[in-house]
Amino acid sequence: MKNPTLYIDRQKLKHNVQSMLKLAEKNNIQIHFVTKVFCAYRPMVEAMVEAGATLLADSRLENIAKYEDLGKDHLLLRMPMISEAADVVRISRISLNSDLDTLAALSDAASALGKRHGVILMTEMGDLREGFMPEELPDAAGQVLNLRGLDLMGIGANFNCYGGIIPDEPKLNELVDLARTIEDRFNIDLPIVSGGNSGSVYLLEEGRLPEGINHLRLGESWILGAETSYGKRVADLYSDVFTLEAEVVECRRKPSLPYGLQGPNAFGEYPVYEDRGVIRRAILAIGRQDCPCESLTPKMSGIDYMGSSSDHMILDVSESVKEIKTGDMIPFSVDYGSLLATMTSPYVRKVMV
Repeated sequence: MKNPTLYIDRQKLKHNVQSMLKLAEKNNIQIHFVTKVFCAYRPMVEAMVEAGATLLADSRLENIAKYEDLGKDHLLLRMPMISEAADVVRISRISLNSDLDTLAALSDAASALGKRHGVILMTEMGDLREGFMPEELPDAAGQVLNLRGLDLMGIGANFNCYGGIIPDEPKLNELVDLARTIEDRFNIDLPIVSGGNSGSVYLLEEGRLPEGINHLRLGESWILGAETSYGKRVADLYSDVFTLEAEVVECRRKPSLPYGLQGPNAFGEYPVYEDRGVIRRAILAIGRQDCPCESLTPKMSGIDYMGSSSDHMILDVSESVKEIKTGDMIPFSVDYGSLLATMTSPYVRKVMV
């Protein structure tokens, strides 16, 4: 199997890691580099470590297990499942947590394994994904301090995910105040106050991260070169580390409007089509089983997306700058969703160049 193929530019990837590390150092911030979107593809992780990334994070234990020998610190991003508590302690050094029963299970697992496990307590700041409510957090911290085998490493918050809530200075100052409350109440130091993910990078670039925020969990920003709150380019990062190529398996002139008695398509949908007359249509050997094709952007001008089924993507290439024929490879830029899918798909070849 050769195509479709996702090409990964090794030098641009390393440049992005190094540039993000410089930006973080300038602002006294630690970064856990998130490997989730590319499924911890080993050649990419190795390039990251070569570029200076030592703190690695993922939402899946299976991914972290792929690079147990790389980096010096591994963070589990998704709330641990009680059923995998022993694996969490064995594979990751730190995990994000928001449930007392789960924390008790991690404590039991750590004690049984003779290990210590670091935990970051997540607090709710409006995005309504994981997190203790702010008023619950100090008591939760007190309970963790009494659990064997666990080290309270800090607190954190999530943004830009379920609710699309953007991190701003008031919210992050509230997080810092919560950290200070916990430190004062229990006479401890919290090494980590984690102020979010790639949605917080706009504050990092502008030098507006509140004092006391000392940690971020970053994936999309350094991988695709843009922060996720406003979609702005980040510093001098490359946005084209990845190029997806798919092969044309048919190219001929056909009507643009399906004809005959119409029912639902293969996915139970009733799409609406634009009548463009007779056009030159290219069918590519890539489909929804590989990625959300509508989120791909052709790198050649004059090409329009028409639709896709499980295994095929249809393009209008009537105005293409290059005459398209069967057997040609058409290159695309990827966004976060299509990158996640293509890296996950076993039908897409991955090549570092």
